[in-house]
Amino acid sequence: MKISKIYFIISSFFVFSCAGDFYQVPVSQGNIISQEMLAKLESGLTKAQVRYIMGTPSIKDPFDSKRWDYIGFEIIGNEVYREVHHSLFFEGDKLVNWFKRIDSESNDNALDEVKKLNKEK
Repeated sequence: MKISKIYFIISSFFVFSCAGDFYQVPVSQGNIISQEMLAKLESGLTKAQVRYIMGTPSIKDPFDSKRWDYIGFEIIGNEVYREVHHSLFFEGDKLVNWFKRIDSESNDNALDEVKKLNKEK
């Protein structure tokens, strides 16, 4: 009788522990750009200042030193949580323009947050 109760408790524990939702580890690849990083960008920053704020670019074309690309994504389980592809353009050593290249809902929310942060300054 005692053995059957112990067996029942142990088997119930294993069945219920395996039946729940599993923790899905977020996996980041490439450059992950935050809203705070984008909010710090201004026209006229030097390449060294941009590298300090954003980090090393994913793609730095040796034939076109005027453009830096930051590419990355975060995946949780089978779902892409966030995609990043920003292009920054320089003239000489100064930042002239930057924009996002991937249109996704997560990036749109990120850009709205950046606009709010810029208005608060």
